[in-house]
Amino acid sequence: MIIFGREDGTDVSEEELFRHYQAQYAETEPTHIANRLGLPFDYIFERFSVSFMGKEYYVSHPGMRIEAADGEDPYRLERLPSGRILIGRYLLHATVFPQNGEFMAFRELPSGEVYARQFEERCLSRLARRFGSHLDEFGDIMEYIGAEHIHGADEAWEFEFLDGLSIRFLFWRGDEEFAPTAQILFSSNFPAAFGTYDLAEIIDTCMEAFENVLQYLKK
Repeated sequence: MIIFGREDGTDVSEEELFRHYQAQYAETEPTHIANRLGLPFDYIFERFSVSFMGKEYYVSHPGMRIEAADGEDPYRLERLPSGRILIGRYLLHATVFPQNGEFMAFRELPSGEVYARQFEERCLSRLARRFGSHLDEFGDIMEYIGAEHIHGADEAWEFEFLDGLSIRFLFWRGDEEFAPTAQILFSSNFPAAFGTYDLAEIIDTCMEAFENVLQYLKK
């Protein structure tokens, strides 16, 4: 079971945390969420439209039930507890400013230097091990989700994680002497939407979603 950290530093199970956000969400007027994030809310069907990794999902209000708008859910988001929790945090607490084109490494974000080693071990090393020698698979995933192939490193992609919030994944191929390495950059408006403590969970969610897409593509 994944354990998430609250803002006060305590740990809580994913199901407990989801119920916590679900209760807060039910008590929040959808108009307040729509105005803060600029998200469309359908008052007939009582649901928001949210873009998650390039795909449209409906999030019901007040129940916070998540379903793919077209019925196809390659990320399995409805059964991805970490993704549901992050969407809950996004709807309840995020503020999204327009991107200015700048991207930041984890260390450059507020308190990032403090947790940089943990992020490197949990996210960067894991990403390099999984896809550093399988960039063709990673490219298939990126093309499927509509990511942009960008310049930088030996292989680099950019995609929108949630509306207005973008992430870049960069890879350097290894050789006989050095193993592949990876870097992750976040659009500079991320700190207004998520705390630095959320970013490792965001990358964990991306990695799970990537694996689910691969399985979907192999069907």
